[in-house]
Amino acid sequence: MSLRECDPRALRVAAELHAAEQPEITILFGSRARGDWVEGRSDIDILLVQEKASGGRDDGATESRAAGIAQAIYGAPVPVQVIRHTAAEFARMRRSVNHVTAHAVREGVIMPEEPGGYRRTSEADYDYEWEITAERLRHAVGHLHIFNRNIADGMADDFIGQQAQAAMEHALKALISAHDIAYPKDHQINPLAAAARRADPEFNFQPQINGTILDQYAGSDEYKPTRNPLTEIAGYQELLNADVTAILERVRQVRQYPEQ
Repeated sequence: MSLRECDPRALRVAAELHAAEQPEITILFGSRARGDWVEGRSDIDILLVQEKASGGRDDGATESRAAGIAQAIYGAPVPVQVIRHTAAEFARMRRSVNHVTAHAVREGVIMPEEPGGYRRTSEADYDYEWEITAERLRHAVGHLHIFNRNIADGMADDFIGQQAQAAMEHALKALISAHDIAYPKDHQINPLAAAARRADPEFNFQPQINGTILDQYAGSDEYKPTRNPLTEIAGYQELLNADVTAILERVRQVRQYPEQ
């Protein structure tokens, strides 16, 4: 299957719910993902995966929110079914061949962190022990690649900085979660780096670029230039690449992932 078979409106519903709920992973699955939905009859199936239990969060409120998003996009009421798992539940249930979670992994679409970044789940996702650390690592690698590409393409400071901040944030969260510790629900780099040092005192990561410089790029829609842009720091590309690469190598070492 390719993304062409998906209902594009359902992709938007899932992406907006992902942005609103901020789980670790959001997957659109079922007929709207496969491409065999029936207009006026098929519901929208969405799986949310978060690191730990919701702590009393009302799942009914989540479904109501999703239904409101769907009505705004479709222009009419469309039923939405939301399934929520912890990371541990997801890891266990996706191995049960006939469980709905296994079907979601086999046929689903993972929500992107950037517009247009959707990807199909694959047989590799189904076979591999898919976990939060691996997802964070994958995102960090992707953002680091775009960071370097944006520099090569001569793009503006804000586009370069956004990717630098995202690569560092995902890398630090991957390192913390690699030690089975819940990372702060925070975008700020310095607190994440401090949490990473507590989680892995042997590695003792010390960023070469102050986190406050990268923090200005979190939430790209609100970015405003400051007196200390990332791209005015001497050797910023080499420093950022060295920091993120060192973290990712440490994550692979801790988790015994294959080197890339």
